Amino acid sequence: MFKVICLLVAGLFAVVLAAPYTYDTEHNWIKGNLSIPLTSDVIVGGFDPYGYRTYIGRVAYDTNVLPARVVAETGYAYFNTDKLSNKLVDYQLLTSSPSFDFEWIRSFDGNYEKGAVSVGTTHWNERVFICRARADGGLLMGTLFLSQKYCIIKNEDLPLRHFDKYEILVAKSKANSTCKA
Repeated sequence: MFKVICLLVAGLFAVVLAAPYTYDTEHNWIKGNLSIPLTSDVIVGGFDPYGYRTYIGRVAYDTNVLPARVVAETGYAYFNTDKLSNKLVDYQLLTSSPSFDFEWIRSFDGNYEKGAVSVGTTHWNERVFICRARADGGLLMGTLFLSQKYCIIKNEDLPLRHFDKYEILVAKSKANSTCKA
């Protein structure tokens, strides 16, 4: 009987840990890669140390959905987890919306800011947010897990760094921002 209970518990843990990630569906995301021209409504998120504009993107990686900084000229989406950094050529780009205005606001220590833009979730169902900070001669986007309380940024061969003060992308409803007489 004890073996049966242990197998059931182990099976439940396996199901929970294998839970798939989910994408944010509240905002407009389009497929991107080097062979697809950028549209005029993609959102700029910063610039890299080489002077290229970086666009707000997201990637699916190892059962997680993660923010990415996309350099259109190279076709790469740079992203990081809490342990590693990588790049992919298959990504999605955030585009403007008739319902929202996007802006960067200052934040710190993993505070949840109203309207914070989530790219999706991790395999353990934690929402993942887009943050950015000045680093390595650029304004680089990174990954924010609220539970870890800092913005994680890695650029090329430089070490992974944590910023406890950063900017976070928020979406403000256009319906709420207009004045009514």
